Order: sequence, then C-alpha cells, then structure tokens
Amino acid sequence: MNPLRRCRRGSGYIIVITFAALLGLFLVIMGRLRKGQAVLLSKSARDFVATTVGEAGLNCLLSELRADPAFRTAWYYKQTAAGAETWTSPVVSRDTSLGEVLDLEVDGVSKGVYSGRTSLGEFKLKGAPFYGAKEDAATLGLIEKELYFYVEVVSHVGDGKSDEGNSYRRIKAMLERRSPITEHLLFDGEMLDLGMGPYTAAPNQLRQGRLYGYQYITLNSLGGSDQGCELYEMEKIETPGMIRALKPTRIEFADRKSVTLTNQNDSAADKKFNPFDGFLLDGARGAHPIKFTHIPKERLLEKAKHPRKYGGLVIERNTFPISPYRNPYDPKTEYVDLDFGEYRVNLSPSDSSSGGGNDEDAPDDDSAPPYNGDDPAPLNTLRGKSLLIYSKMPLRIWGCPDRNVHIFSEGDIVMAGDFNQNPDTPQDYPDATFQNYKTKLKNGKGFHKVAAVIESQGRILIDVSRPSLFLANEMKPYFLYAFGMALHPASPDLEKEMREAFCPLDPSKRKGILGLGPPGSDGVPTARYGTLAWLYNNPHTESGPGYDANMVDLIEFLKPGPVGTTPRFGIRDDVARQQIIEEIKRACREGGNLTVEEVDRIYLMAWKWAVKEENDKPDVGCGPMALAAGLFDEAKKDLNDGIFMPEITINAALVSSTRRSSLFRIGMASPKTLDEIGNAPGGEDYGIFHYLKEPRFLIQRVYGSEIRLATQEPAYFVSGKYSPAGGLLRRRVWDPKMLTNSDFKAPEIPFTYNLLTFSEETINKETYDKF
Repeated sequence: MNPLRRCRRGSGYIIVITFAALLGLFLVIMGRLRKGQAVLLSKSARDFVATTVGEAGLNCLLSELRADPAFRTAWYYKQTAAGAETWTSPVVSRDTSLGEVLDLEVDGVSKGVYSGRTSLGEFKLKGAPFYGAKEDAATLGLIEKELYFYVEVVSHVGDGKSDEGNSYRRIKAMLERRSPITEHLLFDGEMLDLGMGPYTAAPNQLRQGRLYGYQYITLNSLGGSDQGCELYEMEKIETPGMIRALKPTRIEFADRKSVTLTNQNDSAADKKFNPFDGFLLDGARGAHPIKFTHIPKERLLEKAKHPRKYGGLVIERNTFPISPYRNPYDPKTEYVDLDFGEYRVNLSPSDSSSGGGNDEDAPDDDSAPPYNGDDPAPLNTLRGKSLLIYSKMPLRIWGCPDRNVHIFSEGDIVMAGDFNQNPDTPQDYPDATFQNYKTKLKNGKGFHKVAAVIESQGRILIDVSRPSLFLANEMKPYFLYAFGMALHPASPDLEKEMREAFCPLDPSKRKGILGLGPPGSDGVPTARYGTLAWLYNNPHTESGPGYDANMVDLIEFLKPGPVGTTPRFGIRDDVARQQIIEEIKRACREGGNLTVEEVDRIYLMAWKWAVKEENDKPDVGCGPMALAAGLFDEAKKDLNDGIFMPEITINAALVSSTRRSSLFRIGMASPKTLDEIGNAPGGEDYGIFHYLKEPRFLIQRVYGSEIRLATQEPAYFVSGKYSPAGGLLRRRVWDPKMLTNSDFKAPEIPFTYNLLTFSEETINKETYDKF
C-alpha cells in the first residue's frame, strides 16, 4: 500500500481531534465567561439590596425626626477645612420611637450609632445638626445656622464570610429642616386660591413670607369689582403644580424685583414663564412637594403630660365645663370654652432676631406663673414661660394669654373673639384701604402680644356671631362718644372737644369733660353739655318736661330697639338699665363734670350687662350688635383718633388639618365659602344675626400665618348659610418672628425635612466595622 495514502487517511482523525479540542476550549471559555457574568450580576444585585437597606435606615431617621425634631445621634456634626469629620458628643443611649413594621427591627442609639436590620441586611447610622451656615438677611423667617442636618448610613448584605458573598454600601445625605407654619403666610395642602375678597376699594396686599399650594396656586379675584391681591416682598411662591394668573397680579420679590403675572406669562405659557432665580417656582421648574402629613399629636400629648420646659395641660372632658355654644354646621358636637382674659404679660421683651435657638438645647424652665395672670385655672397655676395645651375636646377660644402658648385640639377650634392682642394696641390704619397698622407689633410686657400657635386636627373656624368677644376695645371709645353726644354738647367745637377727650388714639390719655363753663352775663355758669348741666342744677328732679327733654336721648341710647341712624346700646334687663341711668345721673350731679373714672365705671356697668345678655340670648337690637353699624360709620370719619373700625383680631399661627368641604368655586367666581360663622341672616335659632350689612364691613385680621394641611377627611359640609353674607374684609399679615425670636417662640413648633443631597458608594468590610 502506498505510504502517502496511509498518511492522508490518518490526517482526518487529527483534524477531528483538533476541532474537538478547540470546541472544548471554546466551551470552557464560555462557561467561565458565564460564571463571571453571574458573579457580576450577583454582586450588582447585592449592592442594590444593600443600598435599599441603607435607604430603609435613612427613612427610619426621618420617622424619628418626625416624632421628635430633637432626635440625633450626636450633639452636632462638624467638618474642618482640611476635610476631617467630627461627630461631637455622641449620644450614649436613646430608645427608638418606632413601632413594629413588617420585618424591620430598630435598636435605637448606642454610643452614637443608630442601628437596625431587615430580613435582607443590616444598617448603622449617624445623624446630627450641621452648624455653620451664614444667615441671609433676605430670608426673615429662616434660621440658616439651624437649617441643615447631616446623615451617614452604612449597610451590609451577606453572610460576612467572603468578599464575593457580601456587599457594603454607604449613603451620605444632607437634610433641610423647615418649618412650614412659621415660614409661610399662606400654606394649603390642596389648592391655594387667592380669591379672598371682595376687595373693591383697593387690591388686597399680601406682604412677606411664603405662599404654597400643594396642587396649584391661582391668582384671581371674585370677579366683578373685586380687585384681587397684590404681593410684596415675597420670599417664595411655590407649588408642585401650576401657578395660574387668572387676573393680572403684581408680584414683588424679596430682592425687590417685580413682575405682573398674567395668563400670558404664567405656568400655562411655559416658554414665557420666568422663575426669577427661584422666587417663583412651579412643578416644571423644581418646586418641592411639601406634604406636611400630620401634626405630631402623639409627641404633643406626651409633652403636655410630662412637661419639662414649659407648663403642660391635657384637657379631658371633665377638665372644664361644657360650653352651651354649638357650631351651627355641626350642632351635635360639644365644645369647651377657653377665655384667656385680659393682657397681663410679665415677660419682658428682647425681640432678638439673631436666631431662635433650639428649644431642646435650652435648660429646664421652672419660671413661676405670672403673678397677676388671669388665664383660666388651672393654667394660671402652671410654671414656665410658655404653655402647651393638648385638648381631647373641641375648643372655643378668645382672650389674651399671659405667656407664650401652643394649643392643640383633637377636634375643631372656634376662634370666637379677639385672641392674643393687647386691647391698648392702636388699630391705626394709615388710610381707608385698611391694609396694616402703622404700629409695628412687638412681643412682651408693655407691648402687644405673645407667641401663639393654634393647631387643630379638624377645622379652625373664625366666628363673629358674638361681637362682645372681639369689639371690646373698639366699642369703648365709640360708646363713650355716643354717650357724650347724648349729653347734648352746646356747639360743634364742644363735640370735637368731647371726642378728643373720650377717644384719643392712646387710651391712657383720655380725659374727663366739664359740664359747666364760665358764668354768663346773668352770673349763671354756662351749660357746655346741656343734660349734664341740667342734672347738676336740678339734683332732685326725677320727672317733668325738663327731665324728659334732657334725659330722652340717654334713655333711648340704652333701650333695646331697631338699629337706625340713632346710636343704640340696648340693655334688655329693665332693672339693670335703670341702675346704669341712675349711675349716670349721680355722676353728673356730683360735681357738674364727668371724670375718667366715672365714665369708666358707667361703661363697665353697661358692658358687663351687654356681655351677659349677648351670651344668654343675643339680640340684634342690644349691646354691641346694635352699636356696630354706628361704630363703622363714625370710625371712617377720622382714622387718626381712637375710634377704630370694627375688627376681629387674631395674632397666631393657625394650623388646620381638614380638607376643604364647603361651597367653593375655583377661579374668577364666587362663592368661595371659608370656615367662618356669624353676621349672616337666617341663623337666629343659633344666635346668629346679620348685624353689620353691606356696604359696611367687619375687618377679619390674622397676624401670623394661616396653614391648611388638608390631611384629614371632613366630618361636615360648610354650606355658607351661617357664614358672613358679605360685609367682611379679610386681612392676612405674616409675623416674621414666629420662629426667630427665642424669648417669644411657641413650644413644640413642628418641622419637616427635605432631602437636599444624596450620594452612595461602595465601602469595604473594615470601613463598615469601624463605623
């Protein structure tokens, strides 16, 4: 056989063997590639899971901060210029506030580290305030040095035995600590609609602070002659939705730049919308969704039960008597009355705006209660410069707290009258637009108010059905003026003199009046005030034509009857009315003049009876209801004296929780029914009368903030039947020192936390163990 042929026949085996070897090598390579890919995929999955475990720890911290804003694992975090990090004064031990959540377990803080675990892995965390930010003069309601909170979280997933089977991750985050209730003038957890009018004389002015609407903001009016709102010195206008200018609205920002927003340059005109360096933000331009989910009532209850830095009180059903008052929209609900009485503040003011300080860092406060306080017992016996009141009952509130106060109710709160305003505060509006006082309000003894926060898990309603609870300081000078006119001044000059004596801008400068002047040609003293002089000259005459002619206007002034052109302060009780008349006659006959003390005594007698009768059985022809129309007419004649426009004044941050449930039309239309009661026709069965009719109006002024969280479902509908039928001028004025004044800051102001920065990275086992 040919040897060459035999060689060729054997080469086929070699080719097959070589091909098989190459195929085997290829399969080995593919196997190893697949194994490496699986390892990579497994590592990526573990890293992802480890990150989620770290995020779980971060969310635990946010929950701890929600329950207790003072939560931290160290006193503060500091970073030096060289980059060195320091966690100063680690917390030795602190329990968690969190309950059981699925497979999550939390250990609390031990030696400066907060730890926990899930079924997937474990985490360790450090978090503390980060101090050092510079204060910004343009942000009046912020304390920048207390604004930031730094967090580091490390997490581990795996068995801890081999590098391939474990993943270690680190999260670094910076939180922003914010106080929506003190930063915002108006905050709405649904939509913010600025159709608050009607404002027919001039546009309403909203000045300073921030505006926020969770869904959107509409800049509008009620249509017709309503001129809408103008905005000045705004720190921010923000909504995650859209900002719609249904009516051209002038806006001035804190940096003094301004714009007139119209439907041609609002959010709907996307390419023409200008955010003005972050002052005007909608959802398309980075607005933060601030959802203040709830008021931390559990913390408030615990703090009120066990107060350490202020006086605390929990109001149960039997703490105070049940009020006879009923909300006409929810008549089955029972209320408790809290009358804080007169302004008897002893705390001296500092009005420091350098920073509010952290309440939790302050020493315990064991200050004695105000020595002459008249807050209702047992509040007047509690120690501390501030009060925290937790009520399990719906509340009806008015009067002047004697110290800083924070009130929370599980039910509705009715603001029934003036709250937290010194009655001597001049309501000195510079012009007839009645935008804001010329007097700048200050806190403390000898000034105008204290710090106050009013929070409700339900609604906060403003009730103007009882004028005696909010017209006391407006009513007195006008009552004295109307009383003086009933004494029959002999000339217009004497009318002016009497008005200046009884109604000065500063009530401490009131003076008496002289009934008799110098002797005339017949040697008899001239009568400056006809009735006063006649009573002095006829000390024993109690009837007859002369008596009737001189006394008729005085008697008519105090007699119940229809409201007309003649001023009337009707006292229904015949005996009480006659006692007041007898006191007037006695004072006039005693010396032929009226001193300040005598007119004060006359007014006090009449006012006490009027308050009693209005509380027992209100009547539009009696007391302050009857005199309100005359007060309005006379106050508008001269804005420079002490006869002020009728006004309900509330100096506080008002925080309600219920979603809007009322007759409310969005946009350039009415009605827009708010949570208000009183001065309406058809509610006589509930003691509601229409005592001040258009074009007259009542000023409703809130100095502080108005916050609607809109997190609770409503229990009833506000139809508007018992709400003011026009005749109401709403004013909202922001108080820039609710947070920044350390002496006058309400306790337990709630905070929210925004996530400003977030980063994650892989770390090794050594770094994790040393954390």
